[in-house]
Amino acid sequence: MFSLTQVLVSALSGVVLSLVVLALYGRWVKNTPIGRADVALIAIVVGLSILVWREAGNTASLNEDPIPVVSPNDVLCPVVTYVSLSVLAGFRSTLQRADWPRLRAWLTLLSLVVNIATI
Repeated sequence: MFSLTQVLVSALSGVVLSLVVLALYGRWVKNTPIGRADVALIAIVVGLSILVWREAGNTASLNEDPIPVVSPNDVLCPVVTYVSLSVLAGFRSTLQRADWPRLRAWLTLLSLVVNIATI
């Protein structure tokens, strides 16, 4: 079981690294940039998805590592991130862009890396 502090650090890492990914993605893709409000919402959703899942699934059976370094929680949290970002895009017409699936995939991979590296 992980402390709330460990989970909060993981979630905050997700927010900060999401902002980095979004900034790099904005420079890499020459399409219309994503607005600041959307960037903030996306980063917050990634962080909240990590926080909510890690707290909800903070049980010994989900935190054990059957594969070295990777627990079921590490693998399940990105699924929650993916679904959360999909719900956000469903309510934000500005995120219904042709490149959204690729950006959502990058953020989902980021969630996996954050979960493995920080907890």
